Amino acid sequence: MKRTFILLFFIIPFYSSAQKDEQGKVTFSGYIETYYSYDFNQPENNQRPDFLYNYARHNEFNINLALLKANYESEKIRANLALMGGNYAQYNLANEPAWGQVINEASVGIKLHKKIWFDMGIMPSHIGFESWYGMDCWHLSRSILADNSPYFLTGARITYEFKPKLDIVFWATNGWQNVQRQDKKKGIGLGLGIDHRPFEGMVIHYANYFGNEGADLNRILRFYNNFYTQYEKNNWGLTLGVDYGIQEAEFVDFNEWYGITASVKRSIGEKFVLAGRYEYYSDPNAVIVNEGMRVTGFSANLDYQLAKNSLFRIEIRQFASPEAIFPLPAAKFSKGNTAITGAFAVRF
Repeated sequence: MKRTFILLFFIIPFYSSAQKDEQGKVTFSGYIETYYSYDFNQPENNQRPDFLYNYARHNEFNINLALLKANYESEKIRANLALMGGNYAQYNLANEPAWGQVINEASVGIKLHKKIWFDMGIMPSHIGFESWYGMDCWHLSRSILADNSPYFLTGARITYEFKPKLDIVFWATNGWQNVQRQDKKKGIGLGLGIDHRPFEGMVIHYANYFGNEGADLNRILRFYNNFYTQYEKNNWGLTLGVDYGIQEAEFVDFNEWYGITASVKRSIGEKFVLAGRYEYYSDPNAVIVNEGMRVTGFSANLDYQLAKNSLFRIEIRQFASPEAIFPLPAAKFSKGNTAITGAFAVRF
């Protein structure tokens, strides 16, 4: 199956150039991000903390994301197909069928009105300000909030450009970052996203998700809220994000989890960028993470733009927890974790 997808991807360019209609345009792009990360806790299985889904391997050269994408767009129709590999795909889609683990995007959309689009398929989530494209993020690594909320959703969405400075999106999905529904009893998840741009450089965003996360006949409702505001002017940038979620529980009315993240960046000349981040994530009842945790994090990175389409960056990141949750050799655990990561990304 994987070989078939890859073969088709390289055949499409030659076929589509002859078959595309006069009104539409087909474009092709790619992205590769390689990295090396050293975790000073030296985990024996070379696996970084399990709440990280990017740059997750210790002391080895690896690929976080390699991606090839085809995009079609005309006045009333649009479509995307992107195939991928790397740590992002390996860890974020570990529970999906084999055919789904290589698909980054696969969607078709139709323009219902001059301001309304209807799309269906596997698409980027409306939640958060971080992307699977590392070059588009302020930091080398993703925040704990981003790694533990949906990067993508599978379903249908309606996007409405309500005003030039206001967009609204409505979602019906297969659930919380699923290619296919993991349990047929779960039902369809719903979501809303609002982006407001009051003036140049400023974005105010709210998104939510509501769905049933129970197994078999159990109903376990989840309601999740995501808020961030981001402002960029001249050489400075500032982001503040807050997430809060609740989910029905067996012995209490509901369990809750929440997180905050704050980032600042500063451009130095035309080639260098410095960025720092503070974050806190609390999920003591393991609603989202595999085991309950409360973690504080700090990171700092330096970026060097070799060319417009390539970026080298290095980051130091530290976590601290009141409990010993970070693996050490000889089956021991620590309350802290520090790692240095270097990454090199190219977009073409």
